[in-house]
Amino acid sequence: MTSKNQFFIDGKPCRLERSSQTVRSLLPLAGISAENAVLVSEDGVEHRDPDESIEVQPGDRFTTITLAGSGKPAGKTVRYAVNGEENVTAINPIAVEKILRRAGAGAAIDVDDIGSYYLENAEDGRRYESLDAPVTIADGDRFLAIHAGSTPVA
Repeated sequence: MTSKNQFFIDGKPCRLERSSQTVRSLLPLAGISAENAVLVSEDGVEHRDPDESIEVQPGDRFTTITLAGSGKPAGKTVRYAVNGEENVTAINPIAVEKILRRAGAGAAIDVDDIGSYYLENAEDGRRYESLDAPVTIADGDRFLAIHAGSTPVA
């Protein structure tokens, strides 16, 4: 259960002191310097500017990407598509939930009902049903986000 005054960075609970905070003030909560990492919100938005102000709400979840010396994310960037919606990531493997959230409405995914989807690799047929399942992405992979929940009737 989430406390009414906490949020998470890389799964670590952090106390919410105020809603508006800079990337520079948030990353040290995860033990990371703002000059060495990028803060990524649940919807996949990368916050690279250490002085950027972010509105943090209780229960929000962020991840981090460690930067290499060149200022780019460590690791290889890969291209992939979900329901035809092109995406890129340097996080690999990446959780099914993050893949679905990043693809979002552009891939006809209702992120408010994310738990009713599963992901299938159109290239090799691998199926990922758990939102927490790690997916190793090869450059150019194509995925299908399949809605398995009920469909409203008009």
